[in-house]
Amino acid sequence: MLYNLTPEILLGRVIGLVIGFTLHEWAHAYTAYRLGDMTAYRQGRLTLDPRAHIEPIGIILALIAGFGWARPVPVNPRAFYPNETRGFVIVSLAGPVMNLIVAAVFGLLIRLLINLDMINSFLYTVLATVVLFNIVLFLFNLIPLSPLDGYRIAVGVLPRESSATLVRYERETTFALMLIIMLGAITNGRLDLLGTVLGPPIRFLFRTLV
Repeated sequence: MLYNLTPEILLGRVIGLVIGFTLHEWAHAYTAYRLGDMTAYRQGRLTLDPRAHIEPIGIILALIAGFGWARPVPVNPRAFYPNETRGFVIVSLAGPVMNLIVAAVFGLLIRLLINLDMINSFLYTVLATVVLFNIVLFLFNLIPLSPLDGYRIAVGVLPRESSATLVRYERETTFALMLIIMLGAITNGRLDLLGTVLGPPIRFLFRTLV
């Protein structure tokens, strides 16, 4: 809960959230723009201004629970003709990849400050929290459940029959995602399926980057 957070972890979450969410959505918008889709550009989403991307409720939940959301970038796959599917997959992948890049940059900063003996425990915790938050964003968004990026990626890369089945059960996958998140919250982590699945790769990436 929010009241259990130390000041340095809370500060790290705020920084990680603003940077992570902003660059995640900007990466979607920029990639779509480069591939020929002007939708996000025309709606003012091709910007690094956090106000264009962040949702207040998503911020609050991210601070409290560690999971939240930003305003999704509008994408018109028809603008990628004749490679609509490939273009949509690339755009969907751009956001999570950007979060991994952010985590790597802050991880490198931590290593540099440690080597220069210019870091204390407070600063380390702030920066490490930024790294951790963006690793979580990277992996969480790759889960193939709607409305996450991983769902759109799966729809684009799976064989046609499997993709059609996934699209047909889009609502059910959204419900499944909500149920998984709620189970972890209401059972105080005893049925934390996300933690069980994502925990090992999160720890691996954190050790690798930091």
